[in-house]
Amino acid sequence: MAFVTANFHTNTMRGSQARGAAEAANAALVYGLSQALTAAGTATAATTTKAKIVNTTTYTVGGAFFSKGATDNFWTLGGTGSATVVAASAFQKYLLLIDTSGAASVLEGTQAATAAGVTWANISALSAYAPFLTAVGSTKCVVAVLTIATDSSHTFTPGTTALSAAGITATFADGIDQSILPLVGSENALVVGNGG
Repeated sequence: MAFVTANFHTNTMRGSQARGAAEAANAALVYGLSQALTAAGTATAATTTKAKIVNTTTYTVGGAFFSKGATDNFWTLGGTGSATVVAASAFQKYLLLIDTSGAASVLEGTQAATAAGVTWANISALSAYAPFLTAVGSTKCVVAVLTIATDSSHTFTPGTTALSAAGITATFADGIDQSILPLVGSENALVVGNGG
C-alpha cells in the first residue's frame, strides 16, 4: 500500500521552515494512519533475548485495521537494524514494529549516556521526522519501544544477552516514544504554539 501525496511547494528548499512544517505534518498524518490502537502489553518473552505480545493488539497501517493475537517470542533483537552492542553505562531504544502481514521487525536508535539522549539519526538523518517516516514507511506501525540500560560493568548484545541479565534493565513502553516523533520547536527549544 502506498501513501497518497499532494504536491507541496516544489520550490521549497530542504531545511526551510516551510519544508520542516510539511515534514512535521506528514509525520503526524502517517502516525494518525499507522499506530497501535490497543496496548500490546509487551514484555520479555519465554526466550529471554526476545520480546512478546501479551494482549491481542489492534493497529492500523495506512488507515487500514489489523489485529495480532498474543504471541510469544515475537520480536527478535540482533537482526538487521538492531545488532549494535550497547556499551557499559549506556542507554539504547528499540522500536518494536509490526507490518500489514503481522510480521515483526526491530530498529535501534543511537545509544547515549542517558535515555533522553538516544537519537534516531542512524535510521535517517534527512530531517527530524525522517527516522519515523523511514521506520514505518507505508507498511508498518510502532507497537512499543524497548529501552535497555546497562550498568557500569555490563554490555548488552542484542539477540544474545537476556533482557533480564545481570546489569541490564529492560523497560517496555507500549505505543510510540516521543523522541522518534518530536514536536516542532523554536530556536529557543520551546514548543511552537506554546511561547515558541
